[in-house]
Amino acid sequence: MAQQSMPHPPRKVPDKTFSVTAGTTFTYDSNVFRLSPLVNPVALTGQPRRADQIIITSATLGFNKTYSMQRFEVTGTLVDNRYMNFDFLDFLGKNYNAAWHWYVTPYLHGRLTSRHSEALNNFANLSGFLNATNRNLRTIDNYHFDGILELNRAWHLIGGLDHTVMKNSRLTIQDFNNMVSSVEGGIRYVSSSGGTLTYRVRSGRGEFINRPEPLADVLFDTRFDEMEHDLRVRWPITVKTSIEGRVGYLDRKHAHFSQRNFAGFVGDLNISWMPTSKLQVVGGWSRQLSNYQTAPFAFQNSIYERFSSSYIATNRFSIAPTWQITEKTALRVRYDYVISDFHGAVIPLPTESRSDQMHSGLVALDWRPLNTLYLSAAFHRDHRSSNHRGFDFDSTAGSVSATLNF
Repeated sequence: MAQQSMPHPPRKVPDKTFSVTAGTTFTYDSNVFRLSPLVNPVALTGQPRRADQIIITSATLGFNKTYSMQRFEVTGTLVDNRYMNFDFLDFLGKNYNAAWHWYVTPYLHGRLTSRHSEALNNFANLSGFLNATNRNLRTIDNYHFDGILELNRAWHLIGGLDHTVMKNSRLTIQDFNNMVSSVEGGIRYVSSSGGTLTYRVRSGRGEFINRPEPLADVLFDTRFDEMEHDLRVRWPITVKTSIEGRVGYLDRKHAHFSQRNFAGFVGDLNISWMPTSKLQVVGGWSRQLSNYQTAPFAFQNSIYERFSSSYIATNRFSIAPTWQITEKTALRVRYDYVISDFHGAVIPLPTESRSDQMHSGLVALDWRPLNTLYLSAAFHRDHRSSNHRGFDFDSTAGSVSATLNF
């Protein structure tokens, strides 16, 4: 995604009470809007170019403190995004995360969290639907509570409440403005070696915001219900190998239009292997079902082949080796292969259902010359093909970044 910097290694929870992080990333992106070669960029952006140089500057304040058995974490981040050519995409993102790790007793504990994020919608998901000059910011607010009751060392009861509100600054087809409230519960087994096996069931009620009545002509509903069952495992197989996986079944039903309903298996599997102390390889697969409602009238012109769908099934395969060359230098490589199939057509069309395939590659070199300074250079390549005209694209991006931690 053009609006975000290249991925960095996971950050550790700071030991100090207060922390400050400041960073900047310069990125060159050859195809900011993920346009097909068939599309004339002038028609969408008013400019003949597809590429841009992006400067992302961020500042983060962190607080991490333990009081008796309670631990509190708060981080607030400002992210300034500046585009050299397409400056109508400039925006200042305001993000925060807050968490209370609560304990009543050592056997009854959990978390209360709140999260707010602001970012540009992924242009790869908007191909063919919106004029690129319409900057579309997505805001997500999430509030979550969970608790664990340890019956004994091996068996734990779990439960939780979740409320998520997602809004777009402009109309988007992939996922309309909505809010979802969920309740979940289950049971967990913890082995003596630290592995866990968890069964969880979640029931959710969703509502499409600012849509008081269903739109019968295009079958856009006002609300939906979700039921999800899953079984999760985290297990150390050997000292050097561990697995983490989930298999589940998701069932989503809409209040007025059963044509929009979908159900199916979801899940993921990740295997981590450390053949040596300096080399780690992580391989993974995931499958998810997500809302993606379309109607043929939404397309801009005849370049894009029309299709109809209610949801998208995405299968992702990935491999990501990391070589710790020295104590201060690491080389990261990642490859993803993604298959996206669009299902649930509600309007018959002569064309077959849309199916996309995407190859993504990343190579990054990280260097930490000082404990407070982190430097990284990365190269990213994406290629998407589709059985429908207008949805294929190629993009190449290169970035350099610097981060200071205090």
